[in-house]
Amino acid sequence: MTTEATPTFQQADDALIKLLSPPFPDDPFPIYETLQSVNRVHKSALGIYALSGYEEVTALLKMPDVHSGARAAAQMREDWADHISLRMYLNSMVTLNAPDHGRVRGLASRVFTPNKIKKMQPAVERRTDELINDIIEKSAGGEPVDLVEMLAMPFPVAVISDMLGLPYEDGKRTWELADDWSRVFSGIYTEEDLVVADSAAEELTGYFRDVIKAVRAEPKDDLMSSLVQEATNGKLDEEELLALILFLFTAGFAATTNLIATGVLALMEHPDELKRWRADKSITPTAVEELLRHTAHTTASSRLTTRPITIGGTEIPEGVLVLALLSAANRDPAKFPDPHRLDLTRDNGTHLSFSAGGHFCFGGSLARMEAADLFPKLIDTFATMELAGTPGRRAIMGLTGYTSLPVRLGR
Repeated sequence: MTTEATPTFQQADDALIKLLSPPFPDDPFPIYETLQSVNRVHKSALGIYALSGYEEVTALLKMPDVHSGARAAAQMREDWADHISLRMYLNSMVTLNAPDHGRVRGLASRVFTPNKIKKMQPAVERRTDELINDIIEKSAGGEPVDLVEMLAMPFPVAVISDMLGLPYEDGKRTWELADDWSRVFSGIYTEEDLVVADSAAEELTGYFRDVIKAVRAEPKDDLMSSLVQEATNGKLDEEELLALILFLFTAGFAATTNLIATGVLALMEHPDELKRWRADKSITPTAVEELLRHTAHTTASSRLTTRPITIGGTEIPEGVLVLALLSAANRDPAKFPDPHRLDLTRDNGTHLSFSAGGHFCFGGSLARMEAADLFPKLIDTFATMELAGTPGRRAIMGLTGYTSLPVRLGR
């Protein structure tokens, strides 16, 4: 009988370098397991600290006085101000530090209040029904359909467009642009990624500048007009307003787009769980949380220490970059027994897919509502779902998912 050797520090460092080197690996979980088995607070030869345990990641995210690592990473480029994709990202709420973060987040949170989310329920249900009917028609002859193109992308984009008062017909193009812009969000990207992101950000900001101009000329009783009015009142400058609208639009669809695509794939890979959900819709709340845990869209978040901190018994000095591996934390066996198994009745749903602390994603409530309506309808409508080709991966560190998902559906 042989026993598997415990990974060494060097193996953990090599694994981390692989994780941080584009493209993002299709299966990062062996890397996470290596890091967890060596040290859940890994001080690497790269000079950064990588956190892979649930408790350790949560502790960092809940520290209010550590700064955005993404902001620090972007500003490491001497020419960052020459790149519109980086400038707009640095103006977005996700990279702001106190006190600006609290000021802008307070305004943004008005878009995602529980009452406003609840009022979107009829629109969510209408969009779900429309898109599923389109898929029924498209797949009637047995031809495969791309569930990203026909469902995962248009569904949440339509909902956030409804919320912000944007034309639905603009959704596909704005989604493509926002997706390209997000290539630089993790701080780990190629020069080609930067060129694509700059081009996308240029077109996207032009589009939303026109939207803002139209709203100022003819304000309405909607969320977009409210945000523009806040800027007019001096609570936001023009760049902050533009960055906020860009961020709200992107945050409004990104998590749900990923959840639909990765969730459908996970259900096809776990047919017993799919059968269980079809038979018992009462498990929908825990099923949605388990899909979120199992298929986290945001794989990592980073922070820059502003003082010496201690996490997991390890002292981390001031002024260093700390990488919180959210996907690793979501598969931490110390928190989630048998973590790689999809269990739709798992009763421990305290995952980190929407982060935690002051940067917790308030769009999570919208994503949950969308998923709770869509998945039961989808699995009831189609008795069979099988992969009909190789899915297109979105291999970017920090944000993962699929660009295409060919599926053959049967009723």
